[in-house]
Amino acid sequence: MYENAAADNELSPNKAHLGVGPTFPRFSGQDIADACLRRLLQAASLVPSDWNSQTWRWIVVRRDGGKKYLEAATYLKVPLSSAPVVLICIADTLAWKSAPQYLEGLISRRKITEEEGRETLRRVWEYYSSSPEVAKRTALANAFAAVHQVLLGAEECNLSAHWVTEFDESKLKTHFHIPDHFLVGALVAIGYREETQVQPVSTLSSCTFVYEEKFGEALAPTP
Repeated sequence: MYENAAADNELSPNKAHLGVGPTFPRFSGQDIADACLRRLLQAASLVPSDWNSQTWRWIVVRRDGGKKYLEAATYLKVPLSSAPVVLICIADTLAWKSAPQYLEGLISRRKITEEEGRETLRRVWEYYSSSPEVAKRTALANAFAAVHQVLLGAEECNLSAHWVTEFDESKLKTHFHIPDHFLVGALVAIGYREETQVQPVSTLSSCTFVYEEKFGEALAPTP
């Protein structure tokens, strides 16, 4: 039933909401159909990114041994192994080097001139070469946009999802053979809900995390 639903329904981010909460969800024993999982990851691949570089990559972990290793490597202990699938989202810090190919495509389609392409490439190289942290920040920002899309897609497939960002990255990179120039952005546990969960409601006023014009300036109410 779920496989057919995943194959027939279009994912519509504008209609979805995040099926995640502050506590780790309880998953049923039902596995996730390959077609449904592929649909989630395909939706994530369409997320816009700098230079269309798509910095994110996914490692799909289904085997108990791999999931238990992930669970043991987290700092905030959550039962990752209870999920039928755990996705490891990794971010390529060298993806920005695909900018020349992207610019060449724009030039060939006459979207920009060769002079504009050379100047843009010079600025891109100068920007990313200024500090390794620049490339890391950009790669992770793009990867988290893809994670967000997976969470939205999971909700439309009637799945529950939970992401974890507190883990021993060095252990994960060694165990899962992740190259040095990739960063581990998040672990995303996905499965079917065991029971209907109450959606969390924020107890914070918007003025505590939304500012106007400058940091710390309270957002004025709209007349």
